Amino acid sequence: MEALQDLTKGVAQADVFHIAGTAALLGILFHVAIRQTEFELVMFHFMAASVLAFFGLASAFLRLSEHSILAALAKATVFSTAFNTALLTSIGIYRLVFHPCRKFPGPLGAKLTRFYAAKLSAKNVQYYKELEALHERYGDVVRTGPRELSVRRKSAVPILYGPNSKCLKSTWYGQTGNDPVKCSIHMTRDFEQHRLRRRAWDRGFSMKALATYEPRIKGKADALIQQLRNKEHVDVSKWAMFFSFDVMGEVGFSKDFNNLASGTEHPGIEAVHAHMTMLGILSTVPWLLNVLGSIPGAAAGYSEFFGFCANQIREKNKTWNADSYPQDVVGWLLKAVKEKDVSASPSPEALEDDSRVMIIAGSETTATTLASALYFLAKYPEKQKKLQQLVDQAIPQFSAWTYEKAKSVTYIDDWISETLRLRPALLNGGPRETPVEGIQIDEVVIPGKTNVLVPVLLIQKDPRYWPQTEDFIPERFGEKRAEMETDNSPYLPFSLGAYSCPGKNLAQLSLRISLSSIVSNFDVSFAPNETGENFYNEILDTFTVTLPSLDLRFIPRNRG
Repeated sequence: MEALQDLTKGVAQADVFHIAGTAALLGILFHVAIRQTEFELVMFHFMAASVLAFFGLASAFLRLSEHSILAALAKATVFSTAFNTALLTSIGIYRLVFHPCRKFPGPLGAKLTRFYAAKLSAKNVQYYKELEALHERYGDVVRTGPRELSVRRKSAVPILYGPNSKCLKSTWYGQTGNDPVKCSIHMTRDFEQHRLRRRAWDRGFSMKALATYEPRIKGKADALIQQLRNKEHVDVSKWAMFFSFDVMGEVGFSKDFNNLASGTEHPGIEAVHAHMTMLGILSTVPWLLNVLGSIPGAAAGYSEFFGFCANQIREKNKTWNADSYPQDVVGWLLKAVKEKDVSASPSPEALEDDSRVMIIAGSETTATTLASALYFLAKYPEKQKKLQQLVDQAIPQFSAWTYEKAKSVTYIDDWISETLRLRPALLNGGPRETPVEGIQIDEVVIPGKTNVLVPVLLIQKDPRYWPQTEDFIPERFGEKRAEMETDNSPYLPFSLGAYSCPGKNLAQLSLRISLSSIVSNFDVSFAPNETGENFYNEILDTFTVTLPSLDLRFIPRNRG
């Protein structure tokens, strides 16, 4: 302790140059000490310690020397500036010259900082296009961050995302915090914790549970049909969102968001959408999003929706009946909590976060897929006729519609699959962190503790793996499956393995019901002055996807 006091006194009495030199040396040593640490886990501790250290130094300089308050603050500022400058310089040199990922090609800015990715994303909020340009310039493996690689190889898919993958969720999943007790299942990075929590989710999306959701989804599809009948043409990007949010309200909470009936967005959801662009940009720098989200009032735009979800959970807690079969997903999660199941959400905060993620992620992905499927109906009228004929054969009269009849039309599934190939709801796979020993993808050896992602949109449209890649050919998932070697092509719209989307079957259920209902009732075409080009080419990469408007006509068919 005496030695530390003598050192501090010596620094306090030293001139500015010696203070700066000492601070710079400490900054370099600090970097060496933390180099193997996942710094995001101690980000808040470091920020708090930095503030305390600054004022502690100023106080020590004032107490151990004859400096005035201003002089002590000035010396503390010099020390802090020199320390941080040396720290950042050391980090930069390490990332450029010594980092295990130094051999991989990529832009200089990306090698130095994740802010380069944020800059690219902020240009037009179309990071997927920027990523495509990087791959065209640098090849299949591109360094997109200091310790992040993007790999455009089908061989990477099973290694990163497959059921036997040794890779875990990366630091990207720490954007809302790194406390596993409070975060949603989507952001849970620990494999075992995720596996246990997934069990309750799987019960909520089981075949038996889906059977209880089916009539409610059909009711929402009927409401959508009625709205389409009453309008000359509609923006399907908007109405597909109304449909999917109402469905998730019913399936998630047994509550009606009332979007379809009112023709307007639920206020809480509207506020969320207003901030999706910023979320998409900031998610490229996860630790920054985490820091900003921790500032009081910074998430005010989401407060109404957060409050809605929290209130619904409180209501369910009050009316909980252990003897009744859960009627929604949150009911299944609460059941696990009430029964003290090890798969339960670990805290009230985690349960609320789960409910929010379920509503946003579940509705956004279904909405974008439905709107895109309707675009392809208008774009390819001859294929639309084929789909209608098959639906008409299975359901001669729409009044006799049943889900089993709709499900028997496998061409609907082929249509959905081809839509998801060309228009995946998530444009890039969530990055995975390689194990300590690293991994090998073909001839490429990737170091351990590296974040690696697969650009989903790029790889699902890669002509090396998908013949006639730009053409909309639902048959590649049906009668042409063997001819077009579909089973050997990379395809991961719902991800794969342990972290795959738990709501996949619900999404398919909603899409089968809505698509079969629409093609049975309407001929779909572009509205006057609508070509669909902007809708197809100008989607925004905002965590999920934000769609441009798409004006379509729905002309009623004369069927029973």
